[in-house]
Amino acid sequence: MSEPDDEERTWTEEDAIAEGARHAGLDTSQLGYIRAYLHEPRSAWFFCCSSACDPCVRTIARAVDRARELLELSPLI
Repeated sequence: MSEPDDEERTWTEEDAIAEGARHAGLDTSQLGYIRAYLHEPRSAWFFCCSSACDPCVRTIARAVDRARELLELSPLI
């Protein structure tokens, strides 16, 4: 039996967070960042300071966007 593709799968929040991390190249130890921002407006996030932070908030944003896409949540503004 084959695995359903992303469009057919029902994602739990935790699975979507993990997939968002994988998509953005984040380590599983950094899932808390995604979880913290998943339902927060971008105005409440830290901003990118261009000082090579690890992980950069831009990388976290890619992970959050992917998780929200999988969960079929509207994009954050």
